[in-house]
Amino acid sequence: MVCHDVTERKRAEAELVRALDREKELGRLRSNFVSMVSHEFRTPLGIIQSSAEILEDYFEQLNPAERKEHLLSIRNNTQRMAGLMEEALLLGSLDAGKLEFKPAPLMLPTFARRLADEVLSATNRRCPIELSLGELPIEVHVDERLLRHICTNLLTNAIKYSDPGRPVRLELSCGDREIICVIRDQGIGIPETDLEWLFNAFHRGQNVADRPGTGLGLVIVKRCVDLHSGTIEVKSKIGKGTAVTVRLPI
Repeated sequence: MVCHDVTERKRAEAELVRALDREKELGRLRSNFVSMVSHEFRTPLGIIQSSAEILEDYFEQLNPAERKEHLLSIRNNTQRMAGLMEEALLLGSLDAGKLEFKPAPLMLPTFARRLADEVLSATNRRCPIELSLGELPIEVHVDERLLRHICTNLLTNAIKYSDPGRPVRLELSCGDREIICVIRDQGIGIPETDLEWLFNAFHRGQNVADRPGTGLGLVIVKRCVDLHSGTIEVKSKIGKGTAVTVRLPI
């Protein structure tokens, strides 16, 4: 009886320690989220406010090109803020288990071309996207929504950390009952010390400088790959670029 009581007490203590650890982690994530939002929103909000005030005070004195420039600045920074919030909300949905794996037939070549056009448009054609489509079946069964999150985040990252005009490559092929998706860039690369932390929320590489970002994109990619029961591998060299390989069972 005494032995049973001791065992129960130890089990209860272990559960309490785990609960406290989870609470600490949640507190850390909340703190990081507030810090990220305040930091990442400050710049676009400042630009929007400045452009709006200039338009309000000097609208008649500005020529049409100057007016358009300020309106484009407001639109682009509004889109940037919307993207930040979308990332945070998406990660919340993934962590809460609200996004499920729902495979359906998908024509990969059509999907890849449409996705490349969308990313080019969203990034103002900062870098060209080279498509390499290997031997692909007419249709595969995958979750298009999750695959879109994976490829969009990886392509956007590759463009963000590359110099303007440097090509980014999207390679799609099929192996033994799996899709193989490789995104290659010739960008700044990832320091070796950062590689093991890539899929931790809010972590960003030491060499990102003033490039904006939340540190959530790769976390979202990893969650979507896990829902697909797939794998992700990152290879990178400083100043030489990065290659991310995603394998998804079909």
